[in-house]
Parts: sequence; structure tokens; C-alpha cells
Amino acid sequence: MDMRELPLVFFTLFTQTAVGLVLLAAVRSWVVAEGPDPRVRVEWSVVLGLLAVGVVAAFFHLGQPLGVFRMVSNLGAAWLSREILLFAAFGVVAAAAAAAAYRGSPRRWLVQVAAALGLLALVATGMTYAAPGMPALHNGIPLVSFGLTAVILGAAVGTYFAPEEMQRRLASIVSHALVAALLVYLVVPFVWLGGDAVMRATGQAFLSSPLYWAHVVLGLGLPLGVVWRTQRIPAWLPVLLVLGELAGRVVFFGLVATSAGNIGLPY
Repeated sequence: MDMRELPLVFFTLFTQTAVGLVLLAAVRSWVVAEGPDPRVRVEWSVVLGLLAVGVVAAFFHLGQPLGVFRMVSNLGAAWLSREILLFAAFGVVAAAAAAAAYRGSPRRWLVQVAAALGLLALVATGMTYAAPGMPALHNGIPLVSFGLTAVILGAAVGTYFAPEEMQRRLASIVSHALVAALLVYLVVPFVWLGGDAVMRATGQAFLSSPLYWAHVVLGLGLPLGVVWRTQRIPAWLPVLLVLGELAGRVVFFGLVATSAGNIGLPY
């Protein structure tokens, strides 16, 4: 993988985990009434920390980091501009929710606004990487992949902060998301093999990659077996899931063939 793509790996992985945590916090707010709780304060601190690390990583991908302010000016045409603006809004509302958590507990509407903004930012990220120059991704696959990451890691990491009565629900969410992820990641490369030359190259690269199979077997299959067997998410399992998603994200950014590469990189 081109090392220049590594910041995007960390940006997408950390911000999607933050969005997943907030989405699950919003769902949890409908199920249980949470009063002041140190775990909730830590949870929102983790959300802000993940978001901050992801945004800082993204700056290393920019040739001119200060140019990010000019990128926001193209909201009418560029999904990247919308992504930047939505993540900025998500960060502001998440910070407000974190401040409320430290004063007592964040209000339900504030958590839900943060979740809605995070979901919109996730959609914008998926659309940003559904680029015409990458035929294998010029569809809904980036959004599906990013959404699955947010749900899997959000629910898994969220078990550290959720009350006991939510643990089985979170385990159920993770297991269903892992089943969906296994179906997507096992089927899609074979679908690519039936496409044009660039899509076939992508499918062949994925299926011949040890890192791809590590993601599928160790990052998805093994955790699914653990959750099915125990009906819970052991404290060590979110770490394995993060490492698995990291491997999958490296494959995503490193092995997708481009139309430009197929014709000799003229630009």
C-alpha cells in the first residue's frame, strides 16, 4: 500500500468508530434512562479522542493542510467538502454532549443530533470514496463497508461503557453486523471478477491477499464464533475487532485498482 494512503486508513477507522459509538449511545438513550455515570463521561471523551486522532491523521494526507478551508467552499459539487463540514458539525455537537456529560448527563436530543450528524458524515465519506476512477467502488460498496465498520466497532467498543442490561443487545448487534460483513466481503470480490479489466484486477488482488483473508477469518469469522458461543462480548474482543477492521481498511485503500493505473497512470 502507498504510505500516503495510511492517514486515510486511520481517519476513516477512527471517525467511523466515533460515529458508531454515538449511534449506539443514541439507541441506548431510547432503551434505558441514564443518569450521571462516570462511564458515560469516559465514553464521550473516547468519542472526542477518536475524532481528534482521525482528523489529525487526515491532515497528513493533504499536501497543503491549510487548504482544508478552501475545500469547504465547494459544497454544491464535492462530497469531500460536505464530509469536512459534517464532521466539523459532528465534532461540535459531540463536544457539547461531552460537556453535558461532565455536568451530569447529556440530554437525549443532543445525543440524537450528534448521531444524525455522524450518520450524515458517514454517508458523505462513503460517497467521497465512490469515485468514478475506481470502478470497483463506484457504487454503494464504500458506504456499506464504512457503515458495517461503524456498527461493529461502535457496538463492540460501546460494551465498555454500557450498563449490564445492554450487554446482550450489543452482542446481538455485533453478531448480526458480523454476519452481514462476512457475506459482503466474501461475495463482493467474486462479483468484481465478472466485471471489466480494472474490476477483475481488484477482485484478484483481494482474493490473493493474506491481509484480506486475515480480515475475513480472524477479524470477522473468529469474533462471530466467540459472540455466538458466549452471547457476550469479552473485554478482549473489541481489540481483535479493531485490528481486523484495520487490516480490512488497509486492503480497501491499498488493493483497489484504478482506471488510471490500468492505462499507465497518465495523471
